[in-house]
Formats: sequence, C-alpha cells, structure tokens
Amino acid sequence: MKTIHFKVSEKDIEGYAALSGDFNPIHFDQEYAAAHGFAHTIAHGMLTMAKVWSVVANELGLGPRHIQYSLSFQAPVYAGAQVELTIIEKEQTIFITGKSKGTTVVKGHIKIE
Repeated sequence: MKTIHFKVSEKDIEGYAALSGDFNPIHFDQEYAAAHGFAHTIAHGMLTMAKVWSVVANELGLGPRHIQYSLSFQAPVYAGAQVELTIIEKEQTIFITGKSKGTTVVKGHIKIE
C-alpha cells in the first residue's frame, strides 16, 4: 500500500479552464458555487482525473502499456484541497481511493494487461 498527496490549486483550475474552455462559474465564483450547494468553488472533474492519473502513473512508473482505468467521483474536490491517494496493488489491478479532509472524493482501479 502506498499513500501519495497532491493539491488542486486555483492556478490548476484556471489553467485547466484555459485549455478546455470550461469557464463554468462553479469553478471560479464562490457565491455561485454556494448557491449550487457547494462549500467552495470546485475543481473540474477531468482535472481531478488527470491529476490522479499523473501522480499514480509517475509513482508506479506506468509507461506505455495496455491499461484500462475507471475512476468515479464520490464528492467534489474543492479549490485548494489536498487530496490523499491510497494505492493498493493486487495482481494486475491497482485500486485507488482518494480522500480530502476525511471525505472520499474519488475511487477507482487500473487494470494492467
């Protein structure tokens, strides 16, 4: 079992919006996010997925191989959040759980063939 930490900064969110064209105010406007039930502005889901994949691939040295992965979002990742990933390797599957402030935010697995 391994534990890895990463942060989703406001700068990350701004950069992802510039690349993707997704400027939904839920990612930038605190009042708008609160009006939609969130405690703070939230990261884009695909930004979170990219950060998870990046840290896992780098930590485990997953180079170009035939890989399938599945990631589900359990709760929002807030701007500025520190995310703790727990990685468990079992045979040809890597199980991932990501938590922020004690709340599970992502779960998934990677199958390596």
